[in-house]
Amino acid sequence: MALYDATLSRTPGFVSRRSLPRTIVATGALLLCLAAVVFAVVNFAGLIEYSRESAQEASRPRYQALRGLGILPIAIIILAVTFGVFAIGAIAGSWSRVWVREQTGTPLRKRFEGYHAFSPDAFERLHAAFASGDPTRYVPLPEQTRGGDGVVFIWTADADQLAFVGMTWGSKRKATLNAPLIVLSGRPFGDLDRALRVGLTVGRRPGS
Repeated sequence: MALYDATLSRTPGFVSRRSLPRTIVATGALLLCLAAVVFAVVNFAGLIEYSRESAQEASRPRYQALRGLGILPIAIIILAVTFGVFAIGAIAGSWSRVWVREQTGTPLRKRFEGYHAFSPDAFERLHAAFASGDPTRYVPLPEQTRGGDGVVFIWTADADQLAFVGMTWGSKRKATLNAPLIVLSGRPFGDLDRALRVGLTVGRRPGS
């Protein structure tokens, strides 16, 4: 959701709050990484010896060479530190936070994130199609393309029966342009919810 965070932060009625479940998961991962580092440091000599003994029993020469160096504790420390850095980033960054409707406290649930090779005109047409609320105009979506210039985000506030469509266009993250947030309620919300359940694949393409 980071690509669209700037727009959501400027949209009245939305606030970013820390997600307790996600924070617990990231914190747990960080604690496991710290425990692995402590274990490797405390048992450094023993792990080296174990690594060398295992090398003697290894059937492949390359495994014998690697384990014979006694790199097991070093490998544990490197991997634990690497994953620990990711865990810290998750805790401090947007992964552990969710957008919430301030009025009701209902969190936005991300239902779709797709990268597509849009031209500027196609991007505008699809934005207008979503804004119309008519599913026959926006499904099926164009095929996804890795590294595509256009990104489509769809969130729902299920308890409030609201859907939100955000679209971003641009090849460089710092130069992307966010289209106005689309809000769908009532029948358009129900239509989009049903389309999401089948993967936005049933219907005809916008403009066809």
